[in-house]
Amino acid sequence: MVEVAKNDLLAAWAVLENLAVSLDQIGGVFGRENDAANGSENRPALQEALGAYLTPELVKAINDARMRLGQYVPDEEAEAMSERIAYWDCATAPKVTSETG
Repeated sequence: MVEVAKNDLLAAWAVLENLAVSLDQIGGVFGRENDAANGSENRPALQEALGAYLTPELVKAINDARMRLGQYVPDEEAEAMSERIAYWDCATAPKVTSETG
C-alpha cells in the first residue's frame, strides 16, 4: 500500500476517465470496420477526431497527472515498469507524405 494525496489521485483519475470514455466514444463512432460507411473511407475523419481530441492541453494534463503520481513510485520500480510498457513505436508508424498529410 502507498498513501497518495487525494488531490493527486483525483487529478490522475480525471485524466484516465477522460481518456477511457473519450477514446471509447471515438472508437464507437469510427471503429465499425465491418460497416462500409465507417471503414477505411472514414480514416481521415478518425484522424481528425483524434487530432482535435488530443490537444496540447490534454497532453499537458496527462503529463501533469503522470508527474503527480510519479512521486509515489520509486525510481527502480518506475524503470522496471517502463520496460514492460508497449509504447507507441514511431519506427512502425506510416510515413507521412504530401499525399497523406
